[in-house]
Amino acid sequence: MKNRLMYSMSLVAVFALGHVSARWHDGVAYAQASPAGEKAAYLIAASNPVPAPPERMAKYREAAGPLARQAGVKLLGAGAAGSTLQVLEGEWPYQGRVAVERFRSMKALLDFWNSPEYQKAKKFRTEANFIVAVEAVE
Repeated sequence: MKNRLMYSMSLVAVFALGHVSARWHDGVAYAQASPAGEKAAYLIAASNPVPAPPERMAKYREAAGPLARQAGVKLLGAGAAGSTLQVLEGEWPYQGRVAVERFRSMKALLDFWNSPEYQKAKKFRTEANFIVAVEAVE
């Protein structure tokens, strides 16, 4: 009985500490955190509905993947209209997929995008409907 009580109290204490620490943001270090003063940046892309052949996309991922990871990329969301992308207002004239990626900073995103290595890599994918970059507000 005593062990059960101790076990139950331990579980409650661990749960409570986890709950409190999840809400306590000051002083927490994040793996993808930007250096002080740098704001994250987001790349939003709508792909062409006609994908590149699989062998070309494999070459693109092989060449572009390491460059994007070096710039701190993190895929936040992706989807296609009507399924995992819902248009809430207005007209959506595009077919294909949309992706939202987070980069460490606008500088990191633009350094990645404008690098000679990425300019070579992007020739393996199809043209996008649009690609925009926007800086985070905080």
